[in-house]
Amino acid sequence: MVFFGGKKRPGDEVDEQRYEAARNAYFNGRVKIVTTERVEGREIKWVFGLVASRSFSADTAFYGLVNSALEAGADAIVGYRESVAFHPEGERHFTCYGTAVFLEPQKKTGRTV
Repeated sequence: MVFFGGKKRPGDEVDEQRYEAARNAYFNGRVKIVTTERVEGREIKWVFGLVASRSFSADTAFYGLVNSALEAGADAIVGYRESVAFHPEGERHFTCYGTAVFLEPQKKTGRTV
């Protein structure tokens, strides 16, 4: 299994350019994220392995995860999960993880709508 992940120290947040690229890829549909073990109607062609990201910000953890998957060559994350750890000092650590995969291209149905 291959592990990829975001930065884990408070000062090591994902840089703005990578954050924006990951955010745009997610909102433009370039990467699919599902909590199930497969994407409905699509077959998994390659499995890259576990991707994870951790941060003090939920957004940074999520988009760090997306960025890690994209850097691995994935176009989807299956089995997506997230968690929050609360520390006695009041800090919260957000962790997002899942399996980075590359999906088979969608089959054309030949139907017109």
